[in-house]
Amino acid sequence: MEVTREQNFLLFIRIGDVTITKSPQAQYTVQTYGGDSIGIRGLVQSETDVKLTDGELYRLREGVREVEIQADDGTVLSGSYKINELNWTKQRKSDNTYELRFNIGLLRQKPM
Repeated sequence: MEVTREQNFLLFIRIGDVTITKSPQAQYTVQTYGGDSIGIRGLVQSETDVKLTDGELYRLREGVREVEIQADDGTVLSGSYKINELNWTKQRKSDNTYELRFNIGLLRQKPM
């Protein structure tokens, strides 16, 4: 896993050709486990962001993908990862708007 520091601290997640960018109304948590696994949890509440994120999650498929994640603190994680967990749910709130919650689990692939 390559870890670098960047100056621009906008969180984004790129898995293959799918890019999810965090807006100010969204809450994302990126957690690394033992250097070989990454867990990503998200809560998206803005109507526009719910539609965009739902569409991007729908495009993801299990398998091995090149991944790049830039965290809010500028840390960049990159490498080849297998998507081993992918789930999300969209729920209607009491004010008739929607919120989207998602989980993505990634497992680092060792070079041959």
